[in-house]
Formats: sequence, structure tokens, C-alpha cells
Amino acid sequence: MSAHRTLVLVGIVVALCPGVAAAGPRLAEAQDPAAKVTQMNREALAAIDKREFEKARELLKKALDFCQSSGLAQHPIAARTHVHMGVVIIEGFKNRELGMKQFAEALAIEPGIALTPSLATPELNEAFDDAKAGGTGGPVPSSAETGLPPAPREARDDHPAAESAAKPAISSTGFAYHTVSAVKQGNAIRVTVNVDENLKFHKIVLAYRPQGTSEFLGRQMDPVGAGAYSAEIPDRATTGSSVAYYMEAQDDDGQPVANRGTEERPLVIQLGGSEARGSGDHARATVEKRAEEKTSAHEEGEEEDGAKWFASLQIGSGAGYTSGTTELNLNGSVPGTLSGALIGQVVPEVGYWLHPDLLISGQGRIQIVSGPTEYVDPNTGHTYNDAAWAFALFAKATWLFGSDDFRPFLSAGVGGGQIRHVITYSALNDCGAARNQKCVDTVAAGPALAEGGGGFFYHLNSTLSLMLSSNVELAAPKFTVNVDVDAGLAFNF
Repeated sequence: MSAHRTLVLVGIVVALCPGVAAAGPRLAEAQDPAAKVTQMNREALAAIDKREFEKARELLKKALDFCQSSGLAQHPIAARTHVHMGVVIIEGFKNRELGMKQFAEALAIEPGIALTPSLATPELNEAFDDAKAGGTGGPVPSSAETGLPPAPREARDDHPAAESAAKPAISSTGFAYHTVSAVKQGNAIRVTVNVDENLKFHKIVLAYRPQGTSEFLGRQMDPVGAGAYSAEIPDRATTGSSVAYYMEAQDDDGQPVANRGTEERPLVIQLGGSEARGSGDHARATVEKRAEEKTSAHEEGEEEDGAKWFASLQIGSGAGYTSGTTELNLNGSVPGTLSGALIGQVVPEVGYWLHPDLLISGQGRIQIVSGPTEYVDPNTGHTYNDAAWAFALFAKATWLFGSDDFRPFLSAGVGGGQIRHVITYSALNDCGAARNQKCVDTVAAGPALAEGGGGFFYHLNSTLSLMLSSNVELAAPKFTVNVDVDAGLAFNF
């Protein structure tokens, strides 16, 4: 029995030996930082082959971060990773200048490095040769510009060319520069901005305004690297011939601390039926030039394209506190009571955008009065019917807040007309044609009216929005305090 067990154990050891022997190199490779970076580069190359450039960029970013933390920032594998990052930036994100700067980083680490043969194209070869000749179009960027970790300062001292070009020229706005993706009508446009690494901010917002609208919509830009932020102008905003946009860095209180363009002087991308001519920086330069031309025209007082007119239609109901004299021939006095409008009102509104956040409008209030009973005079037999409608008109100003699809607002207005409330006399039961119904009458308030309120717009697209509002109306000399709640659709054109 003992001999049998010995034979079994020997067999197990013999069977495991090949696995142990094979695991040794893999374990050694897992413990070798350079091998780990090499594997990440292999995965990035596979992503490049599939045109998955965002995935490749993330892998190469992690590889460079790992080089920095493991002391490989000046290792040949770090140089090769910079080469691959340059390829991704030029091929995938159409940014020749930033890609060349990645090539320059690689050459600063390993001057004799060459472009990876399997990735070479005429465009990449030309960009790599220009980087090798020192024609990067600007200095080697800081980490804020590239979104990548910089080489240690003590290591860069061995490369004067790289050291002398450590930082880009930062504009006074706090943004180094920004780029847009290929521009085509009906397609989403990705906007990327690079931020001064010394700028203190809480978030960065991309605001955009489709052609035919009067207000900017906004979304928060997401970090895509240290100092780099990106967001898309959605395809629904690029169906016209142009789209205006700007970027704004905001502090914790939502106050702007830096900007690229402004709401009053936005950048403007001209859109066509086909992709903008040229590629890479040339296409972006064309967009920027057009934006500058449009901005100049704006400064000279030329009106930008965009929606200026507003119309909405809402329905709702209300209730309030009223006092006064009833309107039917009951000679009733109402000292003060709460009552409702029963059916409610239709609220049309037409206005003009003085500013993307300021609307001047005229608003109607068409109240449908329901419930009053007719009254038959017992002496004369004459039948009295109460009014079935009440009309009012207001001149209003509305202030909007925020820049997203959801925009709250406040409003105020003055006007004239009537607001009616329905009053039930519980002790009187001689109304109606048969004089056997409970008497229901109305009290009219006005004709001087004032209102204040608020609500929100929720933009479904560049033209159509959902609208919810609530208003408090005051009337004199016939007094009432009335509260309405309305909902409907709003249009910009």
C-alpha cells in the first residue's frame, strides 16, 4: 500500500512539472514592469487595427502612467509608447500638432527611435519626420495639455530640447487651446479643450445653440486626461447650416473663472452637407477662422442667426381667495372665501427673445367658468345667466436660468381683465329653471391685474419644449389672490 502511494505521488509530480516550468517565465514576465508595458502596447495596437482609437488611447495612457510610477519614464518602452500615442492622436483624433508632440517626447527619450513599421502611412511618416526635425509647431506640451504624465524633471535635464519646450503658451482665458472633431451636418461634433494646469475650477461646461433657437443648451465636459476635457454637441443640434458654442470653467458656486467664447460672442461652426474640407488641424483651423469672422461680425452689431420669436400654449386650473358682490341677481355679498375655477383656463403666449435668458411677451388668460346656476326672478319671471368666460391680458418678462435642457425660470407681469371665482350658497336652493337647485354664483375681480410666477422649460429639441408654470395673480379694486398651475408646449422660431 505504501509503495502504491509512492508511485501515485511520483506520477503527480511528473505531471505538474511542465506546468511549473511554463509558469516560471510567465511569473517572471508578470513581475517585469517593462513586460507589462509591452503587453499594454500590444493590446493598444490590436485596438488600433480595429479602429478603436478611444480604447487604444486609454491603454496607452495607462501604460505611460505605469512608466511614470515604476521608474520607466526614460526607458525605450516609454519612447515606443509615446510613438503609439502619437499615431492614435493623429489617426484617431485628427490632431497632427499634438501627435507630433508625442513623437517629440519619444525622440527626446530615444533619439534613434523610428515609427513602428506596421503603423506607417505617408501622413504619419511626414509628421514623424517633422517632429524629428524639430518642427512640432510649438513646444512639447505640459501634462495639462497632453493629458499624459510628464517625464521627471531630472530626467528631462538630459534632453535640453524637450526641457526648453516644457510648457505651451497658455491663453489669458485659462484654456491652452481646443479642437473639434470632423464637422458634418447632422452629425455629433466632439469638442475637446485643454486647461491651464494652474486654473482652479469645479467643472467645465460646453454650451451650444443650434441654428433657429435663441438659447444655449449645455452639458458638463468629461475629463479625458489630466487637463483635457471633452463633450459632444449632439447631432440634433447640427441639422442647420451652423451651430454656435462656447466653453466655460466654473467654480463651486457656478461662477465663470475661464472661458473660450462667451454667450454674447460665441464661436460658430459653419455646417455643410459634407465633411469640412481638409483634415486634422487644417479642418479645425477653417472652423476657428469662421468662428472668428462670425464673432467680429457680432461685435460690429450684425445679428446672428437664431430663434427670436416664442409662442406657447398651456392649459390649467386655479383657485384663490376672493371677496365682493356676486354677479347674478342675488344681491349676495361675499366677505372672503376660498374658491376654485372648476374647469380652468387656456393660456396662450407670444414673445420675443431680447437675450437667450430674457423673454418679453404678451400672455392671455381665457378662463372657462363652469358651475353657476341660472336664476329666475319670481316677480318678473326673467331668467339671469352668469358669465361663462373671463378674459385677461398680461405684459410679461421672463428670466431663464441654467444652460442645460432643463431650464427653470421666473416671470412677472401686469395687465388688465377679469378673474372669476365660483361661489356656492348652501342656504339658497331656489335656483335653476325649476327653482329647486342649490344656487351657485360668481364673483368677478379686476380690472387691474398683476402676476408673478415661475416654472421650467424642458427642451425636447431645438424648437419644441415642454413647459410647466405656476402664477399668482392679484386683482384690484375688486380684490382676489388667485393661484394658477398650467402646463403645455412652447415653440422657438
